[in-house]
Amino acid sequence: MENIIVNKLFEKNNYFILTGAMGAGKSTILQELIALKYLCIEEPARPIIAEQRGIEGDGIYDRNPKLFVELMLSRAMFQFKQMQNCDNNVIFDRGIPDNITYAQGFGWDPSHIHNASKQYRYNNLVFFTPGWKEIYQTDDERKMSFEAAKQFGDDVRKLYLSLGYKVIDVPFGKPEVRAKFIIDTINETN
Repeated sequence: MENIIVNKLFEKNNYFILTGAMGAGKSTILQELIALKYLCIEEPARPIIAEQRGIEGDGIYDRNPKLFVELMLSRAMFQFKQMQNCDNNVIFDRGIPDNITYAQGFGWDPSHIHNASKQYRYNNLVFFTPGWKEIYQTDDERKMSFEAAKQFGDDVRKLYLSLGYKVIDVPFGKPEVRAKFIIDTINETN
């Protein structure tokens, strides 16, 4: 196997990832964090789906999954670089590595996303929302079963661990309690 040397172009200790199972409360937690004046960056998936549907584009998971993931990867890298001069803590709704799990789920080789994940490194602590059946809901964009959403989350957890991140479960509870847990944990690391 050929050795590929990849330089870390960006490593930001003030960048934190909130990831996990779909429908496990991430967006609600982020709304709490935003209300508390924390800088949060939204997940690329939903805006890309809305944009692509608005122009009748093919970059949607059920039309062209590869293009969909490539658009999400591109947007995630852009968001990472866009915040590079920010010294405050930034919380990202999913990170670049999440796109590896999407690609694997669609059955294609995510090698270049692995390369991007090595070049764009976040804080070593990754906040994880485990699948939570009691709050899980489907909608116009989220049509998968709870079991599939939980499995996606489990795959994301394994991925981040394999990339050398420390995954911290966000406990179940009210959104404000979950947000406070994240804030307290970040403050302990600074």
